[in-house]
Amino acid sequence: MSTYPRIENPGQHLPVVNEIAAAVNKVNAEGVLPKNLVALVHLRVGQLLGSSYFTARAFGDTEDTLERLGAVATWRTSPYFTDAERAALALAEAVHTPNPTGERVTDELVEEARKHLSDKEIVVLIGVLGQIGFFMPLALIGNPKVGVSFAEQWQK
Repeated sequence: MSTYPRIENPGQHLPVVNEIAAAVNKVNAEGVLPKNLVALVHLRVGQLLGSSYFTARAFGDTEDTLERLGAVATWRTSPYFTDAERAALALAEAVHTPNPTGERVTDELVEEARKHLSDKEIVVLIGVLGQIGFFMPLALIGNPKVGVSFAEQWQK
């Protein structure tokens, strides 16, 4: 297991990466979704995909409690989450977890999410999941330093 960055600055090889990163980082610029909900989604997806970078990042990007953050892996049975947070976590898991027996995101799952999230919130959540999808290969292949933002470490 490597503990050092494998790629120092992807933007120096493909400058459009910086433009794309700036654009996808604006998906929740209006604050449609609460910052803590977004951090919970980032944390859960980081856990699912085995990314130390993303799991550590989620802890640094939120003012949430340690009890809630520690319970994200068991959110389905934990008493710490709102219905809207559960809906977002369910959608995040469905998108980022293969389902060998059927579709990942079912009509029923979306209808359940609609009970707790508006269509606008769902669209912003889709953007947040897309944001994670863009940065995940950079995190898994590039192996950035844990605890340091992409922007801070890839300034060269």
